[in-house]
Amino acid sequence: MEASQGRDFGCTGSSPSMESVRLGNEIEEESVETPVGSEEDKIYVAVAAELEAGLITLLWAIKNKHSSKAVVLVHVHSPTQMIPMMGGSFLASSLSAVQVSAYRQKERDKMNKRLDEYLAVCSRLKVRAEKLVIENEDVTRGLVELIAQFGITKLVMGAAADKRYSKKMKELKSKTATGVNQQADPSCVIWFVCKGNLIYTREAILHASRAENSPCKTPNQDRRLSRAGSSTNPWEEISSHSQRSDNLSVSNTDKGVGNSWSVSLPSDGESEAGSVSLSPVHDSEDLQFSYLDHELEDSDSHSDLFNKLQAALKEVENLKREAFEESCKHRKAETQLMLSRQKAKASENLYAKEVRYREEIEEALDREKLEVEKLKNQHAAVLKQLQNAIDENLELGHKLTESICATKDFEEKISANRHLLHSLQEKCDTLQCERDGAIKEAEELRHKAAQGNAGISWPLSSEFSYLELEQATQNFNNSLMIGEGGFGKVYKGFLRNTTVAIKMLHPKSLQGQDEFHQEVAVLSKVRHPNLVTLIGACSDVLALIYEFLPNGSLEDCLACINSTPPLTWQVRTRIIGEICSALIFLHSDKPHAVVHGDLKPSNILLDSNLVSKLGDFGICRFLVESNTTATLYHKTHPKGTFAYIDPDFLTTGELTPQSDVYAFGIIILRLLTGKPAPGIAREVQKALDDGYLHGVVDQSAGNWPFVQAKQLAHLGLRCSDSSRRNRPDLVAEIWRVLEPMMKAASMSVSSVSYSSFSYENDRIPSYFICPIFQELMSDPHIAADGFTYEAEAIKGWIDSGHETSPMTNLQLPNCELIPNRTLRSAIQEWLQLQKPS
Repeated sequence: MEASQGRDFGCTGSSPSMESVRLGNEIEEESVETPVGSEEDKIYVAVAAELEAGLITLLWAIKNKHSSKAVVLVHVHSPTQMIPMMGGSFLASSLSAVQVSAYRQKERDKMNKRLDEYLAVCSRLKVRAEKLVIENEDVTRGLVELIAQFGITKLVMGAAADKRYSKKMKELKSKTATGVNQQADPSCVIWFVCKGNLIYTREAILHASRAENSPCKTPNQDRRLSRAGSSTNPWEEISSHSQRSDNLSVSNTDKGVGNSWSVSLPSDGESEAGSVSLSPVHDSEDLQFSYLDHELEDSDSHSDLFNKLQAALKEVENLKREAFEESCKHRKAETQLMLSRQKAKASENLYAKEVRYREEIEEALDREKLEVEKLKNQHAAVLKQLQNAIDENLELGHKLTESICATKDFEEKISANRHLLHSLQEKCDTLQCERDGAIKEAEELRHKAAQGNAGISWPLSSEFSYLELEQATQNFNNSLMIGEGGFGKVYKGFLRNTTVAIKMLHPKSLQGQDEFHQEVAVLSKVRHPNLVTLIGACSDVLALIYEFLPNGSLEDCLACINSTPPLTWQVRTRIIGEICSALIFLHSDKPHAVVHGDLKPSNILLDSNLVSKLGDFGICRFLVESNTTATLYHKTHPKGTFAYIDPDFLTTGELTPQSDVYAFGIIILRLLTGKPAPGIAREVQKALDDGYLHGVVDQSAGNWPFVQAKQLAHLGLRCSDSSRRNRPDLVAEIWRVLEPMMKAASMSVSSVSYSSFSYENDRIPSYFICPIFQELMSDPHIAADGFTYEAEAIKGWIDSGHETSPMTNLQLPNCELIPNRTLRSAIQEWLQLQKPS
């Protein structure tokens, strides 16, 4: 395991006995308290700061070394030597101790947040975990020193980067792993893991002398260990130690003049230009001037000379002061010059990039000019070919006249052959009927034989021959192909006077055979208005025949493939309810419940009326009941599209009805926002937290009722929760919210058609409109907040778990609803007036 440059290792575990350790070459050694508990009860896991890099190693340690009572996360932090500042990067040695200390603190805070993610994983897995941090520029030396310092006897670490893993890997590929293997204390057993696989185990050598074999002990290296949470901060002491060496005093004495002054260079807290202090010191020259002044004052004859000398002394003092000011200006100018040079260098780099970009643009322009010339030449060639085609067309006209005469002769021959073909067709139909009867008998025999071996049998709807499929698809013409994927191809065909969709699975693929039998087993047993109807199959070539749905998949409609209009919010609401109804039917099927396992918009098809039907049951599974938890599940390897796969399914391999609920939540968010699936839950959650839900709602679906959009957003986030236990129940919670929404969507569509005969100048009074559905109310009720709502709307709001008012967002005193009969009578009277006479 190699730690990345510039990242800390923190040691704040869940146990108060764990210590935070930082080791450096310039830190003094202090006393260390022994952690509570024996080291034999702990297993140490070396991890990187990023969760993605060390999670697999940690999970392997928890899974394979479960006898240990606690897990200690070990990480080596190598402080970066180049510190970003003012648009550039500077060596740490060139910056002040305060600046370096502040950046180091940011590194440690960032590292602690990342290592806390490991502790969160351990907490979810109910494993007691701690974290141990060491700071060292060499990762190998840091790990070896930790093993010796704490007497570590069990360590799990990476053998190489995951991208270098292969099934034939039997040796260590990482310099860090090799160094620790060679230098670590022989009493420590080390497991080297790569991508969840044990690569190499270094066994411990008993009765080894730890003091003699430790390669990291050096007489000149000082250490200091500090407890996590103690009042003394070792990093502050390091900063103060460095600060003491930053202040510099320079003494300069001018022997000719006799004055002396001190110049202090800037400390960390001072400005970049620095500060210079000039303090005169009285010496022998001052005494001489004092004595001379006394002599001159006593002599009246030399008064003029005294005045001139006094003026000269003042001028000297002024010159000194000006020299000091010029020194300060010079130092400030040097600092500004350094900054200007850095900006000039950045400008030069930017100018070089612009020059390169301009050269690339000019090259692209030259290429475009060549393409234009090429197109002109091609255009001239096409014109010439067109003229030749016109000449050939005239010749073909003459030949066509000759062909018409020949056609009359052929028609007479065709008429004679039709009678022969009719008789042959009758014989073919007779043979086909006989063949179908034979196939049916064979299938019955096969079905009886399979009943003895399989616990779950499936009746085939209808068996078709390969010849029929060829005729229905015009020998599988590419122009009739309507879909293609890893499973095979889908064709549109006309079979037995019915337009159908024919799905051809890969016949040589073992997965294709499993999906064929699985889909036939499910769809031949269940029937539901929102499930695709299986018409029949051809077991010889692994073909499935479905009803044809002309509007394609829900994924195509969301992407507006073939310039189809966007789905309205009413249709989207109804589709959500239809999918929920189909899932409830599958999960409650008797005697064996069914989980789809690959729920996504591309597997939801739409008929001519935009009614949704769930299809593609190739990887669905029959569920069995657990003997311990009475939970329906199926143990299998994870399959499906990653963005819609249940995270618990990836971890445990158990496919449950809650796996479909997770994918259903992602579909709700997609229909609400129109955005792609990856990261959609985080984006909607952020919009709700910021109060900016209308910014992510798909505006192409029309004006969503705000309360309904908010309900769908909360429902989608609850369904797509990463924990299976937190997801709502389909019947008890989800359907109670969706059922009134579907009715409201249907009422909204009907109200639009009803408004066509109302007067143009007459508008609906605002108090006739439901605040939730934004539609004319038919059964108004007064809630505890004093506002009037449509009965179904406010009941759906309360049943979905809301305890606050939709209008004021304040707590509702109670959930009682009172019919507003006066308002209902006024609405009915207004409707009567709007009808044309």
